[in-house]
Amino acid sequence: MTRIRIAVLLLVVFSAILSGCGNAGAEGGTVSLKLAYVMAPRGPAHEAAEYLAKIVEERSGGTLQITLYPGAQLGTDRELAEALKLGSIDLVLGGTAPIGWYAPQYGAIEMPYVFRDYPHMDAVLRGQIGEEMKQAMLSAQGLRILDFWHRGPRYLTANKPVRTPEDLAGLKLRVPELPTYIEAWRALGANVTPVTYSEIFIALKQGVVEGQENPLEVVHTSSLYEVQRYIMETQHLLGVYIMMMSDARWSRLSEEHRTILSQAVIDAGQFERERMLEYEQTYRDDLAKKGMQFVTVDHAAFRSRVLDTVPRQFASQWAPNLFERIQGTEVAHATP
Repeated sequence: MTRIRIAVLLLVVFSAILSGCGNAGAEGGTVSLKLAYVMAPRGPAHEAAEYLAKIVEERSGGTLQITLYPGAQLGTDRELAEALKLGSIDLVLGGTAPIGWYAPQYGAIEMPYVFRDYPHMDAVLRGQIGEEMKQAMLSAQGLRILDFWHRGPRYLTANKPVRTPEDLAGLKLRVPELPTYIEAWRALGANVTPVTYSEIFIALKQGVVEGQENPLEVVHTSSLYEVQRYIMETQHLLGVYIMMMSDARWSRLSEEHRTILSQAVIDAGQFERERMLEYEQTYRDDLAKKGMQFVTVDHAAFRSRVLDTVPRQFASQWAPNLFERIQGTEVAHATP
């Protein structure tokens, strides 16, 4: 961790201690919350975070405020999750990595090709499985999941075209530090190398890794087009951002502030979904203009390689029949 980051974290911890002094039970007066995330200060996630801060302040009459810390200012995904547990940060917006770290029995949601489409993903995460996962996080780590926000599909990028799993053989691929994810890409033939989110660009530039996989938002906002040439149309994972808060911090909020924050997070999530769809096309067009080439892949070959291998590897570690339950989750269709 850099000296600057340590200094910032110490400042945040100190201010958190000061704000908590004399607080017994629900907080009164003006309450300020710190929201941190590793995503760059642009794009749909950041805009939704700005929107969240705006509507929270408006709806509370200024008595509840959110300060944003984007761009990994306060640490990596893991550092932010730990800071959230310690109480030095109030809210964290990030990917599903904390599920793999703290509730690995639900790690199936991180497996490529586990969701058929976004409606299927929503049915799973907003249904019984999602509620069980929320309770597991709350019981194990005291982390409260406030909502799931849509994230753009993940794409594979590299400096050579990859159309089939065979083309991945030996490719040094950056992946998140998640067991399910690592094994999925190993099954596809890649030489997986975990690298933290904030170090992806330099790792690609220095040749530590040859490829990576992320939503187009990350490829664009992190300028990966400067070090990657091809974007494979794998769309292998329809992911989410998770808005989390420590339950201890939640418990100190007044009932009014809890109500305002809960609804605002949901409304900001809907705002983010709409912006994500708009940005997805914008990113595609702009990345093509910057010289990146989109490559069609054999989806069936990628999907079958993962689904025929990974669920068996983790069957004893995941919640009983979790994969089968996810696959069997039906999407409710509105009647005409």
